[in-house]
Amino acid sequence: MKMRGKLLREPNGGPGLLMAQGQQYKFSLEGVWKSQAAPKAGQDLDVDLDQNMQVVSLSVVTDSQIAKEQAEQAMAKVKEQGGKIVGQAVAKFGVPNLVAAGCLIVGWLWLTTASIALPMVGKMDFSFWQILQMINASNPAEIMDRASGSAGIYGFIAIVALLGPFVHYFWKDKRAVLGGLAPLLFMIVIAIMARSSFMNAFTGGASISPDFGDMAKQAQAEAMKAISLGLGAYLSGLASLYFAAIAAKQFLLSRAVTAPAPAKPDQAAA
Repeated sequence: MKMRGKLLREPNGGPGLLMAQGQQYKFSLEGVWKSQAAPKAGQDLDVDLDQNMQVVSLSVVTDSQIAKEQAEQAMAKVKEQGGKIVGQAVAKFGVPNLVAAGCLIVGWLWLTTASIALPMVGKMDFSFWQILQMINASNPAEIMDRASGSAGIYGFIAIVALLGPFVHYFWKDKRAVLGGLAPLLFMIVIAIMARSSFMNAFTGGASISPDFGDMAKQAQAEAMKAISLGLGAYLSGLASLYFAAIAAKQFLLSRAVTAPAPAKPDQAAA
């Protein structure tokens, strides 16, 4: 029988003493001690007992092994708690909503939302979050060279929009379901603002002179043709449409349920 114990008394001139699982056991060194390190009180030990509960093998547990075991126990606890949290989230919000939210997060943060093919520069990919950084930048051209920046207030609004579809789980007002429209509306607004920012970046933010208006507009039109949507735009767009459709359906159903029934006409007197 193997167990973990602690050395209480060193075997100096007599039997040693250890404790394992609340019981004390005496032992001698000969044929029992398996470690190179000398016995020392306070050491953690791997204890092996025979069927008569006599100590047959002892070895010191190293600090690295203890640290490894503690780390494994901590990871197991985190995994257990994480499983409980995931289970509670699935039970409350449902798998489709969580999957759609995950698609939004992946589509906004990691996948390419828009690509720009520029002469002498090559193709440049932008995630949705990088587009927010570009819009928030005082000089949009700074983001064109992939300089880091902050999404600012637009990043905060993005988080609010991401939480919008889940508001009705906590706020019981029937209008709360309209929070599901937030991701789609936010993406539409950002698309309009991003187009303007891209145009300003291509023209350096300068106003178009009347003498060269047609030429500048044509140059801008050609520049916009160099922009193409990426997988992130389609994935997050589909997720936003899903939330919007669910929100519209739930809102219309709630209105139908709460709508007053039409009054019955008075029956004619007999």
